[in-house]
This record gives sequence, structure tokens and C-alpha cells, in this order.
Amino acid sequence: MLNWRDLLSVGCILAATPSLSDTVRVASWNINNLNDLSGVPLRDRAPIREDNDYVLLQKYAAELDADVIALQEMGNPAAVRRVFPEAEWEMVFSGRYDPANPPDIYTAVVVRKGRLEIVEQADYTPLQITDAEGHSTRRGIELLLKSGDQTFWLLGVHMKSGCHGQALEAATTEDCSILAQQRAPLEAWVDAKEATGLPVIIAGDFNRRFDLHGQTDHLWSAIDDAEPPSLNLWRVPFRMPSNCPTVSPGLREYPIDFIVMNDPAWRQADAQSFTEVVYAEDEAEALGNRLSDHCPIAINLTF
Repeated sequence: MLNWRDLLSVGCILAATPSLSDTVRVASWNINNLNDLSGVPLRDRAPIREDNDYVLLQKYAAELDADVIALQEMGNPAAVRRVFPEAEWEMVFSGRYDPANPPDIYTAVVVRKGRLEIVEQADYTPLQITDAEGHSTRRGIELLLKSGDQTFWLLGVHMKSGCHGQALEAATTEDCSILAQQRAPLEAWVDAKEATGLPVIIAGDFNRRFDLHGQTDHLWSAIDDAEPPSLNLWRVPFRMPSNCPTVSPGLREYPIDFIVMNDPAWRQADAQSFTEVVYAEDEAEALGNRLSDHCPIAINLTF
């Protein structure tokens, strides 16, 4: 099972500086109801951003310096382009998006041009669960990516919110009931990709405080269940609080954004490279959620 001493020892073994061409930096960032229009909220209670806010988001994207980023709470493809311009980034946007529908939030993945090849891409629709009022959860986005001679699987996720630490067995709220329904399709995706023998990465907002209950968390234990026998999952951050100044205190102590890897991916990860890009104190104080109520996270893998 995962433990922090093992995590550090593996990270130290792999800490030798790789060549740029062999290093892939994988990231996740929830940018909080990102609209494409300045001065216009995406939906009720969403932040209203001005032109300079998008400039700051571009600055933090540059500081993140990632090659592939799983994004959450994107309002539309044009919103992604305000932070990740088409000249530099390939974009895969959720097929659930329809401009004729009311404003909503979607998953997306951006891939730095010239660094990785997108071999396959698809929505992972089984994560989309519809509630009693007809509202749907987000789909996952799966990609088969290639770096040099190495291919690997990536799934960008934004799991159901509102059930950060409560029981999923015999769930007593609709939020927890829907998250519980997402367990089986998430586990099925992990198991199917593990069977390929390739590195497997899940990046995103899991809306689950895994470190609160550790390995016995109802969502974590479902996906990290040693079935098939080769399956063993690792995650970053691990037993590490967030330093993000715009995150609520409870989620600062127990983060909900993670990058999860199977053994073949973890063996190529540099644990020491894990980074949370923290907003500057003055900018966070002035803008708060206009930046985001999440800070981006990233880790390097050496292929």
C-alpha cells in the first residue's frame, strides 16, 4: 500500500535531472467557472473577471510550465483559449458542451504543441450521471498520448461535488449518492487501462478529501483495489496540505485535487518535482476566486 516514506524514496531514486525531450509535466487546474467574456459571470454566483484577470491566469499558466493540463470548470472552448492560446496549445473539450444549452461547466484537456502527440481522444461518458432534476455531472476526457517512443493514458476528471468526506456506502445525500454511482465507471476505466500495461494517469478535481480517511476512503479504495492483481495506485499530493490562499480552510488541510498514477507511471515520476503553483498573496487578497478557488498542481514524469 502507498506510504509517504516509499513515495519519497522512489522520488529520490528518480531525481536525476532528465533531458527536456524525455520529461513530461502533467498538471491539473480547476479555474472556477471560467467564462470567455470579461465583465460577465458564467452563471449565478460565478466570479466576474476583467481583462487583467485573464492576463494573470496566463501568467500562472506560464509558471505552471506543463505539457498537458487537465482543466475543470471551463465554460466553453473560447474561455480555454483566453488562457491557453491556440498557437501554443491543442485543446480537447468535452463533447457534452452545446452552445444552445444554458451556461454550465465542462472538463477539457490542453496539450502543448510540439511536445506530445495525441494518438487517441474521447469523452469518457460513463462518469456523466443525471440527477432527479435533469442536471448532469461532468464527463471524463481520455487521451492516449505519446512522448518519444512511450505512450501513456490520461483521464481528466471532475467528479461530483458536495461529498468531500461523507460515506458513500448507504449514502444519505443526493451528492454522495451520485458520487457513489461514479465509482464503478471510474474503477472500470482504471482496470481496463491497467490491462494495457501502459502508464496510466488520472488528473483532476476528485471532490474527495482522500487524506481524511486515507486508503479506506470509499472512492479511493474502490479504484485502488488490487484488481487486477498488478494494480497499485499512487497519488500526489499525499498527506500534504494545500498552500493555496484562495482555498477554503477545510480543503486547504485536506486537498481534493490530485494526480493519480499506476505503478508503470509512478516508476517514471519524480516525486520531488511535485508542485502547487500558489497565487501571490497580494493578488489572491485582491481577486480571490477571480483567480480561482483552486491552485494548479503538477508533477514531472521521465520517459
